[in-house]
Formats: sequence, C-alpha cells, structure tokens
Amino acid sequence: DALPIYLAGQTTLPEMIEWLRAVEVLITNDTGPMHVAAALNKPVVALFGPTDPRRTGPYGQIDRVLRLDLPCSPCLSSSCRHHPFMECLEALQPGLVGERVLQRMGRMELARSE
Repeated sequence: DALPIYLAGQTTLPEMIEWLRAVEVLITNDTGPMHVAAALNKPVVALFGPTDPRRTGPYGQIDRVLRLDLPCSPCLSSSCRHHPFMECLEALQPGLVGERVLQRMGRMELARSE
C-alpha cells in the first residue's frame, strides 16, 4: 500500500527528480516538481487556484488539473482581493483531492492489468 510522503523543501534538485521517478501519483500545486513529474510521465493531480492551468498546467495532463470554477479565477494574483484567504485553493476539500487521486491510481491499475 502506498503512503503519502511530504518532502517540500527537504531535497536537492537531483534528489527531488529521483523521488519523482518513484512516485505513484504526485499531488502538487503549480510548481516546478509538477512539470518535472509530467516530463517523467508520472501521474499528477495538480491543484490550481489563482493561476491559469491552460498557461502553466502539467504538459500532457491538463485534464488532471483540479480547480474550482469561481468567477474571480484565474486571477493570477498572489493575494485574494475578495476573501480573507485564497478561496480558490482553500475550498478544494481534501475529500475531493483524495477522490481524484484514487481515480488516477485506479486508471493506473487498469493500465497495468491490460
């Protein structure tokens, strides 16, 4: 069984790449590791808020982006003008993220069995 591992800020660039080679699914926001995982053809669940996934989403996996369709999003801002927090990210419920991860892992299991 796979267990989540949180390594943000704890690895060098070469170590990060090797960890990404070993992942089953990467849960990430719009970051460099998301792009590296996509380049390594690793399954990604990318959480997007104020950035536009059509511009900066994971190459070849744009359909793997998880975002809320809010009227103010994507605003491309580093701070929210409408809410005391980044609602576009904060409102992405853990259950929704977990569901998407399980979907990605299910598709991987189907591909392995064929």
